[in-house]
Amino acid sequence: MNMKKLLVVCGAMLLPLAACGGSDDSSGDSDTESGNAATATEAPPPDGDTDGTVAEPAAEATTPPSEDDGGDSGGTGESTATATIDGVTYEFSTEGAVVAQCQTDMFGVFSVQLPGVDGDSGIGIIALLEGTDPAVVEQVNAVQVSVGDDDWIADESSDLFDMSDALQPGMSQVDSVEIDGSTVSGTATFVRQLSVFGGGEPETVTGTFEATCGEERLS
Repeated sequence: MNMKKLLVVCGAMLLPLAACGGSDDSSGDSDTESGNAATATEAPPPDGDTDGTVAEPAAEATTPPSEDDGGDSGGTGESTATATIDGVTYEFSTEGAVVAQCQTDMFGVFSVQLPGVDGDSGIGIIALLEGTDPAVVEQVNAVQVSVGDDDWIADESSDLFDMSDALQPGMSQVDSVEIDGSTVSGTATFVRQLSVFGGGEPETVTGTFEATCGEERLS
């Protein structure tokens, strides 16, 4: 199957300035005495109170950032998928994978490429999000499951249709698809790729598929 590659707050502090002045010496003395009285009245609290006053705002200032950081966490964990073809279920996962992909919205497409947990299989899923124009992204809903030497393909735009007159519309396609947040699932009609070139009737089977993206990755 030809799976086409898809291409992402200063608060200003007001400082009050008090200007003291007078037209004669007695006014100046009066102002000076008032200023001294105010200074004595507004003397700083004892050291113990000062320490308490400073410590309390400091604690309050460090709390909000901690809460905000916790709200920014994204998806975590591995991405997984399953496919059931002709009654046999295969499992796929990003756990330990060097190369894998799981993107819930890649230019309007839910895109999955995961290796099998057995090391001898893989799955590729392309599912268009609601509102995505197939002509713009040049994609259609498609699923490919590789197991050993066999490739099971569900893709109505596959090049296989150009290679065999025996492969007719409806023999390889995604029949239904549903996207719910980070999970995509659906049903499909798969054709075994090697059977298309055997000269006889292509081997087709129905199946289901499902994939859930944990921490989205593109590698």
